[in-house]
Amino acid sequence: MTIRIQSPEGVPGRPGASLARSPELLAGRRLAMLDNGKPGAALLLSRVTERLAVRTGVVAVTVRRKGSAATPCEDALLDELVRAGDLVLTGTAD
Repeated sequence: MTIRIQSPEGVPGRPGASLARSPELLAGRRLAMLDNGKPGAALLLSRVTERLAVRTGVVAVTVRRKGSAATPCEDALLDELVRAGDLVLTGTAD
């Protein structure tokens, strides 16, 4: 009898990345937003951005939507967001 053990981990993807340090001040910084495609995500991002702008002086520059909530952000879209903003904000909602 042969016993076969399967790993539930799946196929490894890209290596993880560490987060950049948060800036000390947000005033005048450009904020790009990524809508993850879930219902309500655009509303959540717009409300958070409005409040951040009032409280910190951050400037919203773009809102982009990725293809699907079930898939990672496309590399080209991520590159665009990084070029457009000093900070990228994303969130989830249902």
